[in-house]
Amino acid sequence: MNKYELLIIVGDRLEHHTVFAETFDTTTSASTSAGFYAFYADRKIIKCYPIDRTIIASIEECDESF
Repeated sequence: MNKYELLIIVGDRLEHHTVFAETFDTTTSASTSAGFYAFYADRKIIKCYPIDRTIIASIEECDESF
């Protein structure tokens, strides 16, 4: 399990989000710059955030107890 610290651009401010997930992947559209980060646990998507508004500030390995 990993702990992902994210900064999400919302209007003119940043919001801090923490996600506990096993992994993440990116999905983008070939015709536009739009896309999203998909975070997974137990092979299921648990959270998604837009790539163009999300900064992954840090990734930390965690114990399974989280």
